[in-house]
Amino acid sequence: MHSTTQLLTANELADLLRLKPDTIRLWTRESIIPAIRITGKVIRYDPVEVERALRGRSDERARKGGPR
Repeated sequence: MHSTTQLLTANELADLLRLKPDTIRLWTRESIIPAIRITGKVIRYDPVEVERALRGRSDERARKGGPR
């Protein structure tokens, strides 16, 4: 699979989603959003895949009748 989407750092993704970088790191640890591990400490995010994951969670909650 080849993507032309620019990979983002946690800080860049946080800016895009208007969240704190710590929230991005927490969601990564909890596997809420997908991450690409470049090296042991270097992680990048595909914003398209992150949006898909978050949208999927929102849709799942809506089907279960929970809060969005």
